[in-house]
Amino acid sequence: MAPPPWRINLSAFAAVVFDMDGVLVDGEPLHFRAVNGLLGEEGRSISLEQYKPYMGTKSGWQDLIRDFGLSRPYEHYASRYPGILLERYRDEAEALPGAVQFVRKLRDAGMPIAVASSSISPWVEAALARIGLGDAFDITVTGSDVTAGKPDPAIYLLAAKRIGFAPGDCLAIEDAPAGIESAHAAGMTCWAVRTEYTRGLALPNPDREFDTLNDISIDDVIGVAA
Repeated sequence: MAPPPWRINLSAFAAVVFDMDGVLVDGEPLHFRAVNGLLGEEGRSISLEQYKPYMGTKSGWQDLIRDFGLSRPYEHYASRYPGILLERYRDEAEALPGAVQFVRKLRDAGMPIAVASSSISPWVEAALARIGLGDAFDITVTGSDVTAGKPDPAIYLLAAKRIGFAPGDCLAIEDAPAGIESAHAAGMTCWAVRTEYTRGLALPNPDREFDTLNDISIDDVIGVAA
């Protein structure tokens, strides 16, 4: 039976754009261990608290070299780090609580969904495949697609363009300060989820904040029939 002509579906957002590490995939522990593995070769290490400001950015090694006075050139780390991380994503990546279920609920509801991750394309492909979401998203934008990384808005602006909606009509889901700043600078609403790596970390005014994706009601995203 067709619905009454006055019954329409009001969507709260036109599309949802997910960050990957710290939102869908528990990727930060992989990065943290890999960074310390390379630093350990020079007798150096970085604590979790020292590492947190670099999460979700594209310029991590450039900043680490500058901030910690590392002796080796950027090319040394840039040539080795991608392969180390790719292997870890393929073998160790795990979905964060509620991630797979939440994404599938949005897809079942017909909501356009995207990924906007600072990670390079091979990492994103490997991680999403590992957790069973390799073909779940309408579009994927990665650090391979933009020059300026988060907190620059470029990645979210490109995601909105590719998925076909104005940034102001999209919801971004993030976990790290740089990502929240990026989404807001693009004009998106941004909700934050916490991980063990961001608990206690000051976040720059997300529009809403949750402990996990399990805590987000899908009705708050897709709207309800009116």
